[in-house]
Amino acid sequence: MKLTNVVPAAVPASNRNAAAATPSAASTGSLTVAQMNLWNLFDTVDNPKTGDEVLTAEQYGVKLEKIAKAVVELGMPDIISVNEIENETVLADLVKRPELVKAGYSFVVNPPNDERGINVGVLYRDAKVEKVGVETINPKMSFPDGGRGQVDRSLLYARLPLIVDFKVRGAAQASEGAQLLTVAVNHFKSKLGGAAPEARRQMQGQYLGEWLDARQATRPSGATIVLGDLNANHGEGAYEKLAKRADGSTRFDDAPMKLDADDRYTYIYRNQKDLLDHMLVTAGRTDAIEAVKILHVNTPKEAKKSQWDPKVLAGFSDHDPMVASFDIDKLFGAGAKPKG
Repeated sequence: MKLTNVVPAAVPASNRNAAAATPSAASTGSLTVAQMNLWNLFDTVDNPKTGDEVLTAEQYGVKLEKIAKAVVELGMPDIISVNEIENETVLADLVKRPELVKAGYSFVVNPPNDERGINVGVLYRDAKVEKVGVETINPKMSFPDGGRGQVDRSLLYARLPLIVDFKVRGAAQASEGAQLLTVAVNHFKSKLGGAAPEARRQMQGQYLGEWLDARQATRPSGATIVLGDLNANHGEGAYEKLAKRADGSTRFDDAPMKLDADDRYTYIYRNQKDLLDHMLVTAGRTDAIEAVKILHVNTPKEAKKSQWDPKVLAGFSDHDPMVASFDIDKLFGAGAKPKG
C-alpha cells in the first residue's frame, strides 16, 4: 500500500499526484502510526460480567484473519491505536496471526468500564519503539445521561483514555524524557441517544486536552499524538474541546485534514460521510506529517455483506482505518536527531 501524499497548498490540483514522493515506512527517520476501529472484536468465551458478544470459532478466526490482512495492507505500522476490543486475549491472538508474526508486535490494553466490555488498546513494534510508561485517566464526574453504558456510572469515561509513552529507537533522547512520544488512544461516548450524550462527549474532549496540556508543559520538546474514534466530526463540540483550548488557541492539528475533502471520511451514516476517527498531532508539528492514507474498504454499502467472508478484506469493521507517516526529527521539533 502507498500512502497518499500530503499536498502543499501551492500545488495545483492537476499536479497533486506529483507533489512529493511517498515516504517509505521502513526509511530511517520515519514513524508510521495507524488508527483502527475493530468493531466488536470479541473472543469466543462469554464474560458473565459484561454484555459481550460471543463469536463462534469460525467467526473469530475470520475476523482475526481480515484484521491481520488489513494491518498488512496499511504497511504494518509501527504504532496502531485500536478501538472496540474485548481484552488482551484478542490482541494476543491477533499478533500471533502468520501475517503479523514477523512484525514483532507487543500490545497494551485498558481496564474496562464499558458494560458491553469493549476497550481501547495499542499495538506497537518493539523494533521501532520502546514502551516506557502507561497511564489511564478517569475522573469522577456526573452528567444528565446518568452514565448509561458504564460499569461505574460516576466516572467520566466508559472507555478510558489510554496514555502510552514511547521512546523512538534510533533517535537520541534528551534528558528526563523531554523527547518522549506520548500516544493517547480514545473512544469517546457514542452518538446514540441524540443530543443527550453531547455534554459528556464534550467534557471527555476538554478534560483530555487539559490533562495533556499539563503533561506537555513538563516536556516541551516531546510530542503527542491523540488517536481514536471521537464520535465527533471536525468542528463538532467534542473535537473542538480537544483540539482547541478555552482561549481559542490550537492545541492539536488533525493529520487527515491534510487530505482532499472528498477523501476525508472514515464512517458513513445514512449516506453522510463522517470523519469520526482522528489522528491529532501537537500543534506546530504538522510539517512532520509526510503522508496520510484512509483505506476506504469498510464504508461502501456492500462491505458489511462481506463481514464473514475471508476471501475479501471488506467488512472487518464499520469504520475505515487510517495510517500516517511522520518524520521523526520534525515530530520532535528541534529535538531528536537520528544516530549515525
